[in-house]
Amino acid sequence: MLVACRRAFAVLALCAASATGAAAQSLPTLQEYPLRDRVFGSGGAFFPDYVTPSYYGITYMTGSGAGTRGAIFAAGTTDYNCQQTQVPTIKVLSAPPRGRVTMGYGSFVATGRDGGAMNPCMGRTLKGVVVRYKGPSAPGDKVTLRVTYPTMGAWYDHVVSVSGR
Repeated sequence: MLVACRRAFAVLALCAASATGAAAQSLPTLQEYPLRDRVFGSGGAFFPDYVTPSYYGITYMTGSGAGTRGAIFAAGTTDYNCQQTQVPTIKVLSAPPRGRVTMGYGSFVATGRDGGAMNPCMGRTLKGVVVRYKGPSAPGDKVTLRVTYPTMGAWYDHVVSVSGR
């Protein structure tokens, strides 16, 4: 009975989130994740690899985007099991006039955290928003970013040094 109620509440929450456009990622199709596996499988009702974390709390992770060409900064949110939750939004507050700053969804290595619960995700590859800089830069050029994390709306400003490419 409890499991049925939890699944029913999950369906209602998902419908409400998708109606407001707040869903972080799209649902898999029934061909990608069959109904039988959703109901009787070991994964979540909506995403096959999701495991309910044993500890609650979200962590706001940051990284340099190492390994991604032109990456200067990255941010994402994770639960205690290092599973991605909602993606933060990043706004460029200032940048060198000669270069171009772009953002996109991608992988990064977690090297720091802005806040949230402590978790064992440092040094792991996570997914989130990766910020890239392309163009010439002078010594001392910096990009100022405002990272706004979902759920609580917490935001943090980051000043990142750039090297032109």
